[in-house]
Amino acid sequence: MDNLIGKKLDGLYEVRELIGAGGMANVYKAVMVGQNGPVPAGTVVAVKVLRAEYMHDPDLVNRFKNESKAISLLHHPNIVKVYDVSVTDRLQYIVMEYVNGMTLRQYLNERGGRLTSRETVHFISQILQALDHAHRNGVVHRDVKPQNIMLLASGQLRMMDFGIARISRAENQLLAGKAMGSVHYISPEQARGEVTGPQSDIYSVGVMMYEMLSGRLPFDGDDAVKVALKQITDTPLPLAQIAPDTPRALVEITEKAMAKLPANRYASASEMLEALRRYVQDPDVVFAYKYITEEAPAKVVKQTMNQKKDTPARPPKKRKKKRSVFIPVLLGITVAFAVACACLCFMILRNANNMFTDQKADIVLEDFVGMTRAEAEASAQISAGQINVEWVEEYSSTYGEGYIYKQSPTGGRNIREGQTVTLTVSLGTQYVAIPDVTNYVQADAEQLLRDSGLSVLVVQNVEPSVAVGAVIRTDPAAGTSVAAGSTVVVYVSRQQVATTTTVPSVVGLTVDDARTLLVQNRLTLGSQTQAYSDQPVGTVIAQETAAGSTVKFNTRINVTVSAGPEPAPEVPEAPSTPEGGGDWWSDLWGGGSSSSSSSSSSSSSGGGASSTDPGLIWPWDWF
Repeated sequence: MDNLIGKKLDGLYEVRELIGAGGMANVYKAVMVGQNGPVPAGTVVAVKVLRAEYMHDPDLVNRFKNESKAISLLHHPNIVKVYDVSVTDRLQYIVMEYVNGMTLRQYLNERGGRLTSRETVHFISQILQALDHAHRNGVVHRDVKPQNIMLLASGQLRMMDFGIARISRAENQLLAGKAMGSVHYISPEQARGEVTGPQSDIYSVGVMMYEMLSGRLPFDGDDAVKVALKQITDTPLPLAQIAPDTPRALVEITEKAMAKLPANRYASASEMLEALRRYVQDPDVVFAYKYITEEAPAKVVKQTMNQKKDTPARPPKKRKKKRSVFIPVLLGITVAFAVACACLCFMILRNANNMFTDQKADIVLEDFVGMTRAEAEASAQISAGQINVEWVEEYSSTYGEGYIYKQSPTGGRNIREGQTVTLTVSLGTQYVAIPDVTNYVQADAEQLLRDSGLSVLVVQNVEPSVAVGAVIRTDPAAGTSVAAGSTVVVYVSRQQVATTTTVPSVVGLTVDDARTLLVQNRLTLGSQTQAYSDQPVGTVIAQETAAGSTVKFNTRINVTVSAGPEPAPEVPEAPSTPEGGGDWWSDLWGGGSSSSSSSSSSSSSGGGASSTDPGLIWPWDWF
């Protein structure tokens, strides 16, 4: 069992369970139990703890501390909040917002790895907004990947792990197979171990975008080093080739973000975000980016996989010449070959004039996308026969019927005159009828709907009459005619999940123990009223909601807490008497301790009347 589970970190955070493990740190679910923490008591938080093997490395600890302070300054709706940072000799941890959801990696896996263009733009836009905020505050993520992004039920994203990747640069040794971040998403400069900046994050976003649109990673392999080397040297398969239905603008945006040279990528996250916004406003936009070329790489990455060292070649041994019995045969073959060559040369010379006459010139191919077929046929290049056209007709939901929406090769390229160009003309929007998948198993229903050209969004509902895991209904309903590519909401039956809990008795517990017990029962501690009692201070003496009651999750339980015994009533002080005198009764009768004391005091001071003073008025004199 993990030795941190069940313990309280600095008396503030009670660790409940391990919810994630990474290369540099582990993540735990914890509850705020102290009174002086950065969040209200009872708040569920995530605590990222630096692994034991790194906590005694002074360089890493200092980097952890400095980076944590910088990250705590990030406040953005798409970035997980950081509440607290603690760096001591025995433990280093960051307290963060606990996000109840799934990672983007899990979402991609559930969707078969590929998303629609709309979903891709929705998610990538949020990621870029978060990175733009971080970059403006001087923080570079350096480990952008789906595993570090949480997805809430609302569709909002939360980016995590800002800073952990940055401090791991000290451990970034590609040659030892420890490339910083996930090798499938790192930039070429990261793989080379060079200084990285915001454009490294943009490259990682480009890889994620490539994966979302195509359903596959641009580079993969059995060994991390091999994948990292591919990031440096190889070119991925064109997105337009493996996902031909991807809008051209998104292809251009992805390719620019994934450019090998940082100078060819977007200068900032906001610039890439602006390109996505332009696409949303005009799906037919063409960016036609220009790239600079690198004549020679500045660095050469050395492969450190086990390789055999080159050994000097030994000089070949001299062999004795032997007369071959096949010389006559070889001579005959040579003569036949010479005759064939002579015939070929004669044919070439005879047709030389025609060959030079038929040589074609290079032309710049016109861009026909957006034209009607009639407009394209009337253009100079087609009407004059400079190019051959192959016409293809397909459905398209983004272009009206009769308009060209796809061209291969693309416009603006240099081609040889007479080359064949494929132009795809839209047949308009294709409509499909939603198949009836009621009572289908979820996986089978999703597959059938996707095969029908529809996107799927799964929502789970409780329906006792339908087997768990089976489809209850769809929205729109079965039989409805919708445009191909439309999203169909599939409602799947799930088990009844408890939403209520039983209130435990917290009377007799301390406030901290009461809060812990309530959290364990999915409740929260409410108001705390002070009252005197014979119980120790801080002990719960009453609870507003009776123990054994059934309430909803997260109900606040108000309690009364002992303030200790009620103090005794104060005794009023006796009124002070004039100096040298007693109370009026003693003065009247001339006796008592007060009078004696007074007399003594008076006599000792050399003056005053005694108890036999003739001037004393006796009671009978009143009558």
